[in-house]
Amino acid sequence: MAKKSKGARSFLKDDVSFSLLAICSAEPDTRMAWLLNRALHLDFVHRCDVCGEEARRRQEQPLLDGSGSESDSELGEPQQFAIFCAVSSIVNRTYILITNRQNSKTLIREFAHVDYLLKVPEALPTKELAKLGAAIRAIPGVLACITVAGNFKYSSLLASLEL
Repeated sequence: MAKKSKGARSFLKDDVSFSLLAICSAEPDTRMAWLLNRALHLDFVHRCDVCGEEARRRQEQPLLDGSGSESDSELGEPQQFAIFCAVSSIVNRTYILITNRQNSKTLIREFAHVDYLLKVPEALPTKELAKLGAAIRAIPGVLACITVAGNFKYSSLLASLEL
């Protein structure tokens, strides 16, 4: 029986095609984008809004958003979730800030307790991702910033967000 080499893991293909940070903060979305601009020397710009009703259609299962089984249209005006985008010319990298919670509504149900998601459409090295998380945690008003690691079995909406 042949011995397994310690370096064998380095040949395994990583299924993660993007990096993700979960941010908890009570700051409004435009202020959070502004705070991230200052802390990370970026220029987040509001790109679009995703309607909660549209997100329901794009996901496999309905969202758990605190409203039971009722849809946004049954409750009145559909909830809009802001998406901001920034491109760093220094490292040639795109950052996508997704507002995940508005009032009692949640855009991506797997992250029901997270206010914002910061997606980097490439898999960053662990050290670089940790440094980015530390910079975000240092922002006044940010309660937590957690690196979401592992196999992304999350919503198709999150995986499809490219701006």
